[in-house]
Amino acid sequence: MRTEWTDRKVLVVIAHPDDETLGCGGTVRKITEAGAEVTVILALRRNDPRGRENWDRLIAALHEASGLLGAQAVVLDPLLWEPQAEPEVHLLHDALLPWVEAADVVFTHWPGDVNQAHRGVARAIEIATRPFRRRRDVYLFEIPTSTDQAFFQTYSPNTWFALTESQCKVAARAMGLYQGEHDPGRTAGDLLRRQEMRGAQIGVAYAEAFVVIRRFE
Repeated sequence: MRTEWTDRKVLVVIAHPDDETLGCGGTVRKITEAGAEVTVILALRRNDPRGRENWDRLIAALHEASGLLGAQAVVLDPLLWEPQAEPEVHLLHDALLPWVEAADVVFTHWPGDVNQAHRGVARAIEIATRPFRRRRDVYLFEIPTSTDQAFFQTYSPNTWFALTESQCKVAARAMGLYQGEHDPGRTAGDLLRRQEMRGAQIGVAYAEAFVVIRRFE
């Protein structure tokens, strides 16, 4: 593990509870073990019937899952609704900006995802990290059933984090907290299988893959 993560302030910006675990759960566990301070920011409120009905449980799971990974979860207040993410991206940007300014590194969604909320969050971070205003390293993660189900498969990782079996098992436990969100491709077992697949790409047992879109030495 590179020592660069020691004492780094890392921000994970997500559209939905469970995105932190699906997108970078093993990596969050890895870098917190290496001394990084990780904050998970939930940027939006779900407006679908299942999300509304289970909102309190989802928020409780978010805090518990983030704690398992070694991170602290923060829910923006007030929260924008999901449909506001793209058309009112300026409001989302303004709400996230203080957190971006306090961070060294940001992890967030791939802007080509099917889900419009993911795209809105990615766009807000793109605006907030324009290099002539503030330089932050930015890593983009994949989310199953969103990144991989777009018309055009444009997600092409350029960075992999090798993970231990223990780190992956912690991420799987975190995913297990989101029982009501388990759909095909989005279970704890699916998460482990994807980590195995990404690991095989670089010759290790487990890994998570990212697009590093901004990087400053």
